[in-house]
Amino acid sequence: MKILFCINNLGVGGAERLVVDDINEMLNRGYHVRLLTLKNEPKFSLLDELKLPKKYRQTVSFSSFFNIFNWIKVFNYLRREKPNIVLTHLWFSNTIVRIVCKMARINNVFCFEHNIYDTLKSEKMYKIDRFLQEWSKKIIAVSSAVRRSLLKHGIKEKNIITINNGIVISKYEKSQDILTREKLGIPKDTFVFLTIGRLVYQKGIDILLKAFAEVNHKSTLLIVGHGKEEYNLKKLTTKLNIDNTVHFLGTRSDIPKILSICDCFVLASRFEGLGIVILEAMASKKPIIISDFEAGEDIIKNGVEGLVVPKENVESLKNAITRLKSDPNLMKKLAQSAYEKVQDFSIQNHVNKILNL
Repeated sequence: MKILFCINNLGVGGAERLVVDDINEMLNRGYHVRLLTLKNEPKFSLLDELKLPKKYRQTVSFSSFFNIFNWIKVFNYLRREKPNIVLTHLWFSNTIVRIVCKMARINNVFCFEHNIYDTLKSEKMYKIDRFLQEWSKKIIAVSSAVRRSLLKHGIKEKNIITINNGIVISKYEKSQDILTREKLGIPKDTFVFLTIGRLVYQKGIDILLKAFAEVNHKSTLLIVGHGKEEYNLKKLTTKLNIDNTVHFLGTRSDIPKILSICDCFVLASRFEGLGIVILEAMASKKPIIISDFEAGEDIIKNGVEGLVVPKENVESLKNAITRLKSDPNLMKKLAQSAYEKVQDFSIQNHVNKILNL
């Protein structure tokens, strides 16, 4: 069986992480795997973690959606490879590959939807999605919340299946990396909070900064990621007078090490598709605080696997941070429950569900 994965590129992100881990797991099982990317790799990429030999990777770099010559290249590539299953990720790839597969008479196409795109997709994009929905065998929603969003925007229930994300759990089962902590200049007696994600409005990092500003005594907040809100967030940090206790680390390739040195993981997002970083924190045995975005219901129950607070509520987030920081027993209890729960979200289970489609 030959399985083709299609995505824009392998720039650092949740969808890209899932593609790399799925491919590596399928290679471990002896499947014939191919990768088609439709844009050049950015500076920060997960490509180095991919075990797929270069000869089985193909890039057709689209400078625009209407590059006809590249559409022909994709068509010729698909006809040549003749994949048994095609798995596409993200809107640009989902759209182009579904259309070309229809032209090439390739029927086993499955499209992943990774986010709550209510405010991210234009109406034109939704119209294209509704038109193309019959051109894939199934649309895979990564959470119950994503499924509900798809239904709201006109995707038929019969065309949707929910498959939660998965991770390589063993990668995150690490003891604290003392060297990484020292390199970041974090004193031993400092309580470390961590958040990971694109620095965009969706992630609610402004809310986290405001909450942290009220409880930052002997604490440090690490922020991993980059994005268009970085300047504004750094400006807010200065305004809140917490420059010395907040560290913007940019994009990192050593997420397991960074997770190992934190004492608590926080995700204050306004909305999420599922949030692979939550699974990574769970596998790292870290106590977790999240906001009550819809997708969180699939993985975190308040008071069991973590603490859940209302979205955009600085006071509630501050109280949760204070509560966890002052209660080591609660931290340990939540972390252990989260670790037990994340076993259901292994990359092995994820691949099994794909292969059983």
